[in-house]
Amino acid sequence: MKDLGKQAGLTLVELLIASVLGLLLTLGVAQLFVSGSDTFRLAESIGRMQESGRLAQDILGRSVRNADYWGCLNFAEVDSILDETHTNYDPDLHDFSSPEALQFDIGDGTQAATGTVMLQLKGARSPGISMTGMNPSSAVVDVSSIPSGLLGAGGVVLLTDCTNGVVFQLSGVNETSLKLQHNTGASIVPGNIKSGGGCPNGSSSANCFPDTYTSGDIFVPFSERYYIREDNGRRSLVFDGLGGNGVVNQQEIVSDVIDMQVQVGSGPQGDNVINNWQVVNAANLATINDTSVTYVKAIRISLLVRSQEDGVAGSLQDVCYPAWSNCTAGNNWTPANTADRHYYRVYTSTYSIRNRLLDTSP
Repeated sequence: MKDLGKQAGLTLVELLIASVLGLLLTLGVAQLFVSGSDTFRLAESIGRMQESGRLAQDILGRSVRNADYWGCLNFAEVDSILDETHTNYDPDLHDFSSPEALQFDIGDGTQAATGTVMLQLKGARSPGISMTGMNPSSAVVDVSSIPSGLLGAGGVVLLTDCTNGVVFQLSGVNETSLKLQHNTGASIVPGNIKSGGGCPNGSSSANCFPDTYTSGDIFVPFSERYYIREDNGRRSLVFDGLGGNGVVNQQEIVSDVIDMQVQVGSGPQGDNVINNWQVVNAANLATINDTSVTYVKAIRISLLVRSQEDGVAGSLQDVCYPAWSNCTAGNNWTPANTADRHYYRVYTSTYSIRNRLLDTSP
């Protein structure tokens, strides 16, 4: 049997050294975990920002490129028989009489966030519907097809035969019998003008159309607004517009888009040359919105996007915004809150308005 008196354990010094080494190892593992967690959060935030920026660019790009398209009319005049005297008539949404396809505004905090640019686009999309006949006395248009759910009472459509075009509001849609009705009445707002109540070009026809149509195609006009909305300090890119069923849709499409600024490229009508770029601001807003002075052919949009989470950046972020700023001396934008630790990134794209780059020279 061993002598228990000769057995020895750890000394106090050895125990203290082991404890210190264990503590250092634990601290190292904890620091590695925190560092890895911060890196993961930053990478996740940047990934979400990239997704948001690309989504916003894709949505805006498709709408801008399709602006000012009116089927085969090109630059011809479009007449409208919508009732402009109705209290629910909104010129921004319902004005399709020789429409201004692109309009800009500067937010004042009422609808769009203060200082941000509001973009309004108009045009028409083709759902592949052709007119097969018309009964003017009953204000009914017979068509080749009606895609299910596309059109409804209150929806606004454009009828064009490549020589003339007229915009009217649907009072009834029958997908079975393939008929579109456009009477006036209390069921739709703002409704169509009644015969004798100021039809375009002095028309006295029962349906108020200023021209006679024996054939043509049905298009769905769109009137869309894109702007930055602020809600309790949170900003997002918002869309609202008139749908084919007459309902004004408003929805947030991309969150945490903090600002939107715009440049326009312009040039003479009838060619594909852009010879001037201007920043959209309050000083030149009226000039840019006047197509007789500034014929806009392209739009450059700069978006400022931030991460959804605060605390992912190690320090206060600064960026060069908008992208066309002169930042040779350093970035020119920082958050107003010095404690802000969101991550910020700028996304900028240039979009041509395809229907305004047509070369119409002989």
